[in-house]
Amino acid sequence: MDNRRLVNECPAVIGMMTSTMQSGGSMDTAIRTVATSGPRNSRTVFDEVVRLADTKGCTSLSQGLADRMSALPKEANGYARAVMMALSASESGDDETRDRMLRDSAEIALEAVKEMGDTYGASLSMPCMTVFGIGIMVPMILMSILPLLSIGGMFGSGTIDQNLIILVTLVLVPGVILFLSVYLRSNNPFLSETSSASELRYALPILLALPLAFIYGSVSDYPEGIFIFSLAPACVTAAILMWDEIRRGKKRTRCEQSLMDTVFDIGNRMLSGTNFENAASEAMASRKECADLSDRFSRECVLCRGDLYSAVSKTVDPVSTEMSLALRNICLCSERDSDDAGRLAVTLGKQFQNRNIARKNLELSLKSTTDMMIGTAMIFAPMVLGMSVSMLGPLSRISGFASMSGTSIILGTYLVELSALIAILVSSLGSGEGMTSMIWRFCLMCPISLMTFAVCCSISLI
Repeated sequence: MDNRRLVNECPAVIGMMTSTMQSGGSMDTAIRTVATSGPRNSRTVFDEVVRLADTKGCTSLSQGLADRMSALPKEANGYARAVMMALSASESGDDETRDRMLRDSAEIALEAVKEMGDTYGASLSMPCMTVFGIGIMVPMILMSILPLLSIGGMFGSGTIDQNLIILVTLVLVPGVILFLSVYLRSNNPFLSETSSASELRYALPILLALPLAFIYGSVSDYPEGIFIFSLAPACVTAAILMWDEIRRGKKRTRCEQSLMDTVFDIGNRMLSGTNFENAASEAMASRKECADLSDRFSRECVLCRGDLYSAVSKTVDPVSTEMSLALRNICLCSERDSDDAGRLAVTLGKQFQNRNIARKNLELSLKSTTDMMIGTAMIFAPMVLGMSVSMLGPLSRISGFASMSGTSIILGTYLVELSALIAILVSSLGSGEGMTSMIWRFCLMCPISLMTFAVCCSISLI
């Protein structure tokens, strides 16, 4: 387990503990809640504490958690400080002091995430520039510059080993980029998306390229166009078939982010005298991303015959388990005192808003990097390599030098590999993306890259 990923989960953990305690639950309840419903890595840590306490391995859950936090390495110092502050808050007999300490705990967690984000963003410069340099310059030198130097007699009467050039271009260079992509993904502390083998079904339409390539090879004497007429249509077909799934995923993400802002609005409405059901329904209806969710919640409230806790669970769980837990705790607190529930909602709403700000800042800091990588795969690399090929042809004819056969096909193959590798790399940055998003991005980049390369190769320089 990467202890830095604990730091990324810290704001969510503190939010869950805060909502549980301020809704009337004890610290033991908060610990067990995180152990069963918390983020993946934190769930493992808290579950160890629960099992240790249940088997009499420690005197209490609070003591077990304190000991576990003390054993965390320095990479997770921010996580340990925030949780220890929440533990101290639970021991306070004064509600105002407890609330203040819980706010301090949330601020410690957020600052730890911000600091880690700054460090992570700065660490990406060298690997990404390495990918940029290797991905464009090495193939261009091997496939274009070296043959040009050979034409000018740089290598005397010797010839260039074409097999070695092909090996480096199609195997070694992609291997280095793949290694860097895997390295960045494994060392990304913000990675939250997980992939499953079932997502590979979205790549099946790409196999349509095989029969299309066979048909094209049977009717055409121009092998350089095989990728344009086989793989490109297959990628477009796959993207069209994936569109609905991608749209639903983006809609769910927007709804979850909007829900985080809605919690603060729910608190304000409850402090103004509105009950939880109306406050939640009206707050969600006021945001277009949550309008459908508001309608489903209203229907569930009728079907559940006033059981608001079950209505929240059935409605919000499919969107976000964390937000569902927060709203259920607000609901429980409102059964005792509506004003206390309103204050809890306001506190949680501020935490969620601060987390959203930190997340958006991280995305903005990575945007230039991801844009450069995508632009490299789609436009810059195929343009540079395509122009190199178009320049190599005329020079070879002028000098009487036989240029390396199949240059366009080799570079076309490399651009397909590069599109796939950049899709993996970009999906490994920031919060990360699952296999579905990787396939989607590849299906968008690959046809554009191949088309750009074909256009640049067809330019006649003489």
